[in-house]
Parts: sequence; C-alpha cells; structure tokens
Amino acid sequence: MRRFTIYALILTVLVIAVFNVHGWLVLSRSRAALEEELGNRLETLAKTIATQLRDEEFTPERARTLNETMNEADLFNIFLVDESLRYVFNVREPEAAGTSDPALELDATEILSAFSGMPTRTRLFAAGPYYLKTAYAPVYSARGTIDWVLGVEADARFFRNLTLYRNSLLFINGLSLLALVALVLTLVSVARHALKLEQAAARASTFALLGEMAAALAHEIRNPLATILAATERLRIRYGAENDPTFDYIREGVERLNRTLTNYLSIGAGKLGEMEEVELEAVINQVLLSMEEELNRNGVRIENRLEQLPRVRGSELHLRQVFMNLFLNALQAQPQGGLLRIEGKTVEKGGRRWLVVLITDHGPGIPKEHQKRVFEPFFTTKEKGSGLGLFVVRRIVEMHQGAVRLTSTPEQGTTVAVWLPV
Repeated sequence: MRRFTIYALILTVLVIAVFNVHGWLVLSRSRAALEEELGNRLETLAKTIATQLRDEEFTPERARTLNETMNEADLFNIFLVDESLRYVFNVREPEAAGTSDPALELDATEILSAFSGMPTRTRLFAAGPYYLKTAYAPVYSARGTIDWVLGVEADARFFRNLTLYRNSLLFINGLSLLALVALVLTLVSVARHALKLEQAAARASTFALLGEMAAALAHEIRNPLATILAATERLRIRYGAENDPTFDYIREGVERLNRTLTNYLSIGAGKLGEMEEVELEAVINQVLLSMEEELNRNGVRIENRLEQLPRVRGSELHLRQVFMNLFLNALQAQPQGGLLRIEGKTVEKGGRRWLVVLITDHGPGIPKEHQKRVFEPFFTTKEKGSGLGLFVVRRIVEMHQGAVRLTSTPEQGTTVAVWLPV
C-alpha cells in the first residue's frame, strides 16, 4: 500500500510538472516566434520606406505620405533621426522635431548600427499599456551618405493576449500547487491510516499468538502447579507444620504463578473479566509489599508519594499485573541499587478526568532509538528478557481505556506514566 502511494504521488507530480512546463514552453516559444515575425516585418517595412526616401528632400508632401503609410500599416510611429539622436521628423508627435528623447538614447546602439549602413531592430519592451518594437534603416542622400535613420515603430497588441495567457498560466500553476499539496496531504493521511491498519493487524496477530502461547503454557504448567500445591499441603500435615510460614510462601508463589497464567490467557483473549471500583493506591501498596524483600535485597529504596488517589473502574487482578511488571523493570534497571519513586495525580484533559501514576527509576535509561520499540511484543535488550512485560502493560491499560507514556534520559533514568480514566 505504501509503495503504491509513493508511485501514485510521483506519477501525479510528474504529470502536473509536465503540464505546467509545457505551458511555459508554449508561451516562451510563441512569444519568441511572434517577436521575430514582428521584427522581420518592421525591418522590411523600414528598408522599403527608407528606399522611397532615398535621394529626396523631406517635404510636407513626404510627411503626409509617411502619415498615410503609418495609418495604413497600423504602425505606432514613423520618425527620422539624425546622428545627434534628435528627431528630424516625428509623425506621431510633429512638435518633437529637433528634440532628443530618452527612448532614442536607449536605442542608441541600434541607431548607430543603422548609421553604419546595417538595418537593425530593437527588442520588445513594455511602455505603459503598449508593447513596442522598433526597426531602424539608413536613409541615403543623393551624395551616397547616410544623413538620417528611419525608425518604424509598432505596438504589438497581440502580446497583451500573451500576458493574459501568462497570468492564466500563473493561476493554473497556483491551483496545481494547491492541488498537489492537497493530494500529498491526502496520500500521507491514507498512508498513515494504512500503516495504522497494518499495525493493528500485526498487534491482533500478536494477541492471537500470545493467547495460543498462554493456553499452551497454562496446560503445561497448571498440572505441575496443582501437584506442587497438593504436595505442600501433605508435607504440612505430615510434619505438623500448620504454623510454618514457609508453606504459606510456597502456596502464595503457586497462586501468583497461576494468576499470571490467567492474566495472559485473558489478555490474549482481549477480556478483562469482572470490572469493579478499584482503590489503586491499595493495589500498588500490596504489590510493593510483595516485592519488599526483593527490593531491599537489591538496595532499591522506595519513595512512595501516593496520597488519596481516586478510585478507577477496572480489573484489580490485571492492574496489579501492570504495576508488578513496571516495578520489576525498575528493579532490573538498577542491579546495584537505586530509587523507585511512585507518584500520583489527577489531570483534566480532553474533557475527561484522569488518574496519572508516575513510576520513576534512576537506572541507565533507555537509548533514544529503542524508546519507540519498548512496547512492541518480544522486543527486549535484556539478556534473559521475554520482551512481553511492557507489551502486556500497554495492552492491559488500553483495555481499561487508558494510555501509557514513557520518557527516558540516558544515564539519568526512566519515567513511565500510566493514564487511567476516573
């Protein structure tokens, strides 16, 4: 699915890019071709009119003829220029005769080229609402010298249409870009949704596998557990040790192992069993009490800051498993001793009230590249770890409509936040 999305996105980008580039190429080539055609026409016309003026004096009659020619040829202007870049005659502005013009100075190179005997043309330039192009041709006197240069100027009105086309192209480019952005966002959203579906399918497969494993383990382990429990009772009776706590420890261990098996079976099946109002502070204290000897033996100091936590609705058995796993992780992260801090608080978020329990250790922390994977099933960095502890924690909390968050700083420790709705 992700590969198809990437290919579809690349193809769409290429199509939009080709379409837009083709539009600009058409505009550029059309502009160049039209400007070249206009330049050829003006240059031919300038040479023709200059030939008609050859060997003749410039008279009022000749001025009227140039005026008629300008109107008939639909030109913008016809004018004569001397070597000092002053108008000798200007059909459009007769009063400009004898004066200079900044426009002539801009065309000085082309005018001087015409005075050398080479007809030439200017580039197209915009002057207000006009698109003007001028061709220059030498006007020879009876002596064979070039006294004047004839300028023939035209307004390329059709370039206004090209400007409209250019503006339309810019608008289309803008729409294409917006469409591309929208498409990218849509495809990214689809890809994310597909990824979530794949992850959900993978997790469902993992749950099914976990259920199968738990069922197999339960079958193989419960029978020996029952045997151990029965043998313990027989030994207690045989030796008259009804008050010996050792046998109670054995019974508690067997029952704890049996409960663990039951937990895994229910997690694999996605069922919590009976739901009730749970005093989470009491549950956590019971887990800490059951682990007290192990924590003391490893030199892990407990800092319990829980006070008057609100009740949550859930399965006490499964919630006990959550904190048992988290405390064991904190213990294993500090084999040389350290600190286990438990804090609780209530938070208002998303229109709901949450109970947040924070479990912090002072272990070596979790590398950043591993933090996103610690909740994956069977992922572990421990030599003898199963990779199921945090996976089970998250699964149970999510079955309670809650969430688990982990933050860790290398060489400083790790904090796991358990969010449960109140």
